[in-house]
Order: sequence, then C-alpha cells, then structure tokens
Amino acid sequence: MPFDRDSITTIVKRIEKGIEARLFGRLALLRTAVLRILARVFAGAIHGCYGYLEWLKNQLFVTTAEEWFLINVHGVMWGITRRPGSFASGTVIFTGVDGIVIPADTRLQNEDGIEYGTTIPGTITGGVASIDVQAIETGDDGNYIRPNPPDPIYLQLISPITNVDDQTEIDGDITGGEDIEDLEVYRSRILQRIRTTPAGGNAADYDRWATSYPGVSRAWCYPIASGPGTVTEIITATGDDPVPSSTLLAEVQAYMDVLRPVTADLTVASITDYFNAPGKTVLGFSIDLYEDTSGSEYQEAIKDNLRTLFLPHKPGTTIPISQVRAAISNSGVTDYRINTINADGIYLVVDDIALTGYQYPWLGSVNFGVL
Repeated sequence: MPFDRDSITTIVKRIEKGIEARLFGRLALLRTAVLRILARVFAGAIHGCYGYLEWLKNQLFVTTAEEWFLINVHGVMWGITRRPGSFASGTVIFTGVDGIVIPADTRLQNEDGIEYGTTIPGTITGGVASIDVQAIETGDDGNYIRPNPPDPIYLQLISPITNVDDQTEIDGDITGGEDIEDLEVYRSRILQRIRTTPAGGNAADYDRWATSYPGVSRAWCYPIASGPGTVTEIITATGDDPVPSSTLLAEVQAYMDVLRPVTADLTVASITDYFNAPGKTVLGFSIDLYEDTSGSEYQEAIKDNLRTLFLPHKPGTTIPISQVRAAISNSGVTDYRINTINADGIYLVVDDIALTGYQYPWLGSVNFGVL
C-alpha cells in the first residue's frame, strides 16, 4: 500500500503523546512545557526529512525527475544527450565609406533587443559590405524573419563605427535558431531508450537515431518500404511546420548512414516528398459548444488537446473518432457537437480519420459555434 506523508500537526501530536506516555503516564504536558516546545522543534525536523525523502524518491525515476537529475543522472546513465539549441545566422549589408573594416564580433541588435555578432571581418567596397552574422545566444528568439517579404528588415549597430551607417539591412532572413530540446521531449527519448533495447538496427533503433539529431521532432521507421534490404525513415521537423527542409533531410541521412547496419539501404524522407505523398494533412473542424462552456479558454483547451492527439500519430494511420471526441471532452466542456471535419479543405464524414501513404495529421482552423 502507498505511504502517506504525515502532516507536521500529526507528527507533533505523536511526539507529545509519546513523551506523555513514557515520562508521566497519564499526566498531560502543560501548554508551555519545555517538552511540548521540543516536540514542535523535533516535528519540524522530522517533517523536513520526510519532504527530502519524498523529493529524493522523485529523482530516482525518469518519469518524475527534475531537470538536473534527468540530464546528469538518467541521461548520462542511458547515454541520451539533450539536444542543444542552435544559433540563428544570416547575412547583413553594411553601408559606409570604402576601405572601412568591420571587425569580427561587431555587435548588432534587432528591435526586440536580440543581439548578433559578425562572424568574420569585412571591408566596405563600393559603399557596401555583406558580412555573415550569428545570434549571440541560441534559441528560436534569434530568428528574424520579415513579416512581409518585400519589406526590408534591419539590425542596429550597438556601438557606432565612424563612417559606417548605424542601420544595416538584412540580406534575406536570419534563420536556423532553435531552442534547447524541450524537457518533456527529452524525457520521452530516455523512456524510449529504456523501453526499447538496442537490437543492432531494428525499427526502434532507427527511430531513436533519427530523433537524436537536432531539429528532428518525430520519426517513424518503415522497413522494406522499397523492397528487401531497404529502410525508409520518415521524419518531421521541430517548430511551427513539421515539414523538414532539404538541408535537414540531408544532414539526418548522413548522420544515420554512419549508425545504420552496412547492409541496409536507408532513405531518410519527408512526409511530403516520398512516393509523391500529399504530406501533412491539415485537419479543420467545426464544433458547437454548450453556451456555458463555450468561452475562449475552453476553445484553446480543445485546440491544445487536438494538437497533443495528432503529434505522435504515425503517418498513414487512422485516428479513431473516439480519440477526437475524448480530446474535446477532456477540455472541460459540458456538451458539444462536431458539425464537420475537413482534410485539406475536403469535407469528410464525421467518423474515423483515415490517413494514407505518408500523410501526417496537422491541426488547421477550428471554427466554434454555440449549441
């Protein structure tokens, strides 16, 4: 049976009763007796020890360990490294007097105060100098993408340089910055390693190799997809769009080619580019909610639950309508009705959502009404 941690009041009473029984028989302690005061002091210490033991118990298990223990104890023990963040980078155009040298690590910032530094020195020629820059800190905040493509975006010099304009235009966008791996995603990778013992190249091994590479969110192995001896690994990217870039595909392919069995013919592919599959399937919904539970907080909870439901689904599988209904019900609504479901704009019967090929479910717009 589980152990229930006693409250400090319960511990105080237990100590007082023990003192009374052992020293005075049936005689009760006076309210201001020294022994009664000591009982409270000892109870506080014991209660603190109970708290430490409870905290320590949580650190012993992957499912409940805090960040430091998860990384430095469980991660190290199982050989799973947390994916680090990456630096956003791009190119900026300095303008000024010819011959002026822009030193390496010249600092600039955007309108949000995110700082960047030049990675190499450059010299202004013909009034301009194009120089690569990199965010000072890792993370998605370093990405600086123009909200409207035709409009230029700029960085500002933090320390002015004589005969050089303080404002520098970004040549394109600054991209590539990613946050350090989400702690719960990292926890799930450790659990995957524990639950699926390495087997020299089984399906679980391929999925583990793929998701260990920075920038990969999910991965699914399809053995013998193109005939005997072939393996296809479908991956999704981190961030707001699950479709991986061609660069990420090439990097993961090279990374896994070193790890895979030498006899396997491996193809790392996107959810969009293999066998001409349509790729991510954007699922939209029209849902009516009971008036008392139709507020924005319930609507956002439904969207979050549906995203959580879709995220781990293997491309090409079927999403039972019962799971969709459970995701809606678990948001706290009193009553609801699903009016329509559409996939990439094509309306479906309100029933199990059958995905084909390498289609991957992705939540689109959800329109809400009132019952």
